Amino acid sequence: MEKVNHAPQENHVFLSIRQLTVSGLLAGITIFLGLTGYGFIPLIVMNATILHIPTIIGALVAGPKVGALVGFLFGLFSFIQTLRAPSLLLQFALQYNPFYDAFICIVPRVCIGLFAWFLYKHMPGREGIRVGIAAVGGSLCNTVLFLGSFFLLVGAPYAASKGISVEAVGATIMGIVGMNGVPEAIVSGVIIVPVGTMLKKSVQEKKKKRKNRRGGACSFFMGRQV
Repeated sequence: MEKVNHAPQENHVFLSIRQLTVSGLLAGITIFLGLTGYGFIPLIVMNATILHIPTIIGALVAGPKVGALVGFLFGLFSFIQTLRAPSLLLQFALQYNPFYDAFICIVPRVCIGLFAWFLYKHMPGREGIRVGIAAVGGSLCNTVLFLGSFFLLVGAPYAASKGISVEAVGATIMGIVGMNGVPEAIVSGVIIVPVGTMLKKSVQEKKKKRKNRRGGACSFFMGRQV
């Protein structure tokens, strides 16, 4: 009798149902944090945002595709918010060129998850250290690319509109990176290390159980055919 292969076939889809579900859940958390104000932690001289944290967690727990998708939805939400109540910098970018504003809001957020996943995947060391490096790196990626995109796309016209030099705009942006970016990176590391490590451990255990069940099922069918 011809043996039938009962091994599960891979379904080559860009995103699985599980990945889409995780992406939607994390994007919903991001929007909730942004609309309620819970996504901002008051520090001594400024508010540290944690809106990028679900994007980093998505990349670490479910992979770069989920991280990129959550980051895209985060950026889209940020862009819609600029249409309603833009900050000083994004208000100028929106008035100067709406496409530049969309780029500044969306592209850096897509890169958050990709960069965090890359750091986690290629960094040596223990699990907690790798998660911490990915969390800090992803947070800094958000700050640097967001402000860097603004400077490259509209820095010169912004300087002209304010009657200051481009160098002064660059110095101001570097100051924002230091005052906002560094505390936000530290806060991200403090939050993501315990949460991300716990979630990754849970996901790995579930994958192991599913693999064991599939192996048991295949053994059962093979035994029936002998």
